[in-house]
Amino acid sequence: MLLLCACAALEARGDLERLALAIQDALDGGVCVNEMKDAFAQLYAYTGFPRALNALNTLERVLTERQAKGIKDNEGKPFRRPATWDDAALSLQFGTEMQTRDEGGTPWDYTFCPQADYYMKSHLFGDIYACDQFSPAERELLTVSALSAMDGVTPQYEGHKECAVFMGNSKEEVDYLCRWLEDKTPPTSLHATLTQATAM
Repeated sequence: MLLLCACAALEARGDLERLALAIQDALDGGVCVNEMKDAFAQLYAYTGFPRALNALNTLERVLTERQAKGIKDNEGKPFRRPATWDDAALSLQFGTEMQTRDEGGTPWDYTFCPQADYYMKSHLFGDIYACDQFSPAERELLTVSALSAMDGVTPQYEGHKECAVFMGNSKEEVDYLCRWLEDKTPPTSLHATLTQATAM
């Protein structure tokens, strides 16, 4: 999961060059192709479609290059269309229950902007969390990883670290992930500084 979380952080940063390398590391480390597809698809809700699609395109390119070299990667569990996608009311109900669990059992209603409240409940926690590639606990780790790499989202980052615990991860696991990501995926500017210093 750590290797996939590194990919999530680099997807959020939009660093496609380093993402390609991280994807190869993840594939070599046993992460399945369909896990990567689902992770990048989920992250669009936090990082936007442009970054998610760029990450998916990078994954496709890496897979094509590896296939040309005779490398056969594990596809993993195939995507299955959730039944809730065909019932908007059921998706909203499932999403509301999932969001409540994510908030530690306290219902969260964003009455200030009802449409955003509906999008989060029905689509983010309904449609996305209904996919069975990852557990809710694993999905939160992907979210924390992406938010850790973004500027201006400190409230969401801190909030989702708590949500990750509510969803079944231990605080120690979440804290370890965040420290590991700081070492594994430093900001590009810091990475460049370290590279230059090493070359001197």
